Amino acid sequence: MAITAAALQTELSPTWPTGPQVLKSYGTIGTKQHWLISGGTTYKGTVKFVGTTASDNAATQAAAVLVELGKGPSGLAVG
Repeated sequence: MAITAAALQTELSPTWPTGPQVLKSYGTIGTKQHWLISGGTTYKGTVKFVGTTASDNAATQAAAVLVELGKGPSGLAVG
């Protein structure tokens, strides 16, 4: 079941607005949900397009996003 941007934001950054932020949700395509994520001050200078598994819950999708943000500012993450 796909999650909302608000649900992902809650899991990503309880300290929002300093932590990672969901900039845009691109919806679900096939089995993936697509997001544009800013690393905030936690991952300074990092903005990534990330694909997560749509059937995962918000906590699992947030964990996948954090892994991608942790890889640094370059590259396209469509995991």
